[in-house]
Amino acid sequence: MTYTTLHRFKDVQGYESVITPENSTVEHMEFGRILVDGGTGMNGSLEGKEMALVIMEGDMDVHVSFKGQEYDYKGITRGSVFDEKPTAIYLPPHCEYSIVSKNGVEVRTFCAYCDDGNEPYLCTPDNVEEGIPGAEKWRRKYRFIFGPKGMHNDHVTQKLIVGESVSRPGGWIGFPGHKHDIVADNEYPLDEIFSFKVKGPKGGYVFAMSYELEPEKFAEVHLIEDDKYAMGIAKGYHTSLAAPGCTEFLLWGLAGDAKTYKLVYDERFDWMDHAEFMETF
Repeated sequence: MTYTTLHRFKDVQGYESVITPENSTVEHMEFGRILVDGGTGMNGSLEGKEMALVIMEGDMDVHVSFKGQEYDYKGITRGSVFDEKPTAIYLPPHCEYSIVSKNGVEVRTFCAYCDDGNEPYLCTPDNVEEGIPGAEKWRRKYRFIFGPKGMHNDHVTQKLIVGESVSRPGGWIGFPGHKHDIVADNEYPLDEIFSFKVKGPKGGYVFAMSYELEPEKFAEVHLIEDDKYAMGIAKGYHTSLAAPGCTEFLLWGLAGDAKTYKLVYDERFDWMDHAEFMETF
């Protein structure tokens, strides 16, 4: 049985559905990608789901209609995901939206199933929480866009938790491996979807892995060689590693029956919470 699924983008103009419960192991969410050429636009609507739009690169103006109100978000731009914090937009169920771009734009999206949502919301780069946890090669940068209960921007979404991470060259993201697939005092089941970008002087790759220790041991490793992949994760510990000299960008989203964020780490590495420097030869 396969617990994670790897999906490659098809570079479809407009909205491309990439990951759904029908083509993956996730049950509570979807992932998509929007491409708009310069001088063009696209339209969409939502029923029975909320959506987070996260700009990857380019420029866009977004218009949203919701419950008789009109929302205009103009002049949204982003250069490099490795160097710049994102702008993101929350779209509730029962809304209509349009995106236009002067020079072209790539947007990646997460959806979670719900009947009601909150008002549309613009999250600007100065409203993204950024931190740098870890040490050595597992030190990385995280960016919370729409957080879980008790964390940054927890009031925006009904179900979705969305953020980004950037590795050091040759470094890990999400290490030690962690999981959230059972109901327990310290854990709650959440589907998760990763999407990637990879930067290296001559290209590069990332290893994305998912595994379980007990009682059903498994290990699944995917090779990410460019910017056109997303991965659905329904079970197991997960983490990722960039090749030496390469930097990984990871956009991640989670959703479950409730927006409860409880996870457990691979206990073999729990000592790393307090590690800052390790002597090497």
